[in-house]
Amino acid sequence: MTQVTTAEAAERLGISQRQVQRVIARGDLPANRTAGDAWVVDALALNALVRARPDRGRPWAPGTSWAALWRLSGLEVDWLDRRSASRLAGRLASLDAEGLLHAARRRATVHRFRASDSFLESLAAAVVRTGTSAMTPSTFGLARDTAHVDGYCDEGALAGLVREFHLVEDFRGNVTLRTAPLRSLPIGDRDEMPRAVVAADLAESLEVRERSAGLRVLEGLLQ
Repeated sequence: MTQVTTAEAAERLGISQRQVQRVIARGDLPANRTAGDAWVVDALALNALVRARPDRGRPWAPGTSWAALWRLSGLEVDWLDRRSASRLAGRLASLDAEGLLHAARRRATVHRFRASDSFLESLAAAVVRTGTSAMTPSTFGLARDTAHVDGYCDEGALAGLVREFHLVEDFRGNVTLRTAPLRSLPIGDRDEMPRAVVAADLAESLEVRERSAGLRVLEGLLQ
C-alpha cells in the first residue's frame, strides 16, 4: 500500500497539516503512525478525497445537513423554522450531488473498525444501517454487502458497541460506524437510514461502483 506524508497530503488538498490531522481524526482519510510516531496516509484514499473536494464554501452545520437529506428523502423536517426551511430549499435547488456532499460532510463522525465475522449480523441489528449495509438492487443497482457493517449510532452509544462487539480500530476494517446526535432526529424505529442518507454515505465511498451508485441516486433526488 502506497503512503504519503501529511505534508504531501496537505499540499494536495490545499489545507494545512493541522487540518489534515483533523480529516484523519474524523475518519475521512485512512492513516497510520510510523515507528517515528509520524502520520502517513493512504495515497489511493488521498486521491479519492482530492477528487471529492470541490471548493464550494463552508460545510453546513449538522442540523442543516440532516434536514437537507431528510427533505430529499421526502420526509418531514420539523426541526427547522419556516424561514430556515425556505432558505434550505433554495440552497438545494442550486446544488449538484458533489456540492451536496461537500455541504453535508459534517453530519457525522466516521469511525472504522475490524470485527469478527461472527458479530456482524448482531452488530448490524444494533445500528441504523446505511451505505453498503442498506443498498438494494432496485435503488442502487447493488445488493447489500453482508461482509461489512455500515451504520449510524448515537454519539453516546459508540463506546458500548466497541466493548460489546470487541471492535478494534482499523481504517480498512469491515465495520464503519457513524456517530451523530440521533436522539435529536426523528429516527423512530428505523433500521435503515432514509434513501438520501444512504446515497450520500455511498457517494463518499472509496469504491468506484459504490460512489457512482450513490452519486446517481443523489442527482436524481436533487432534480
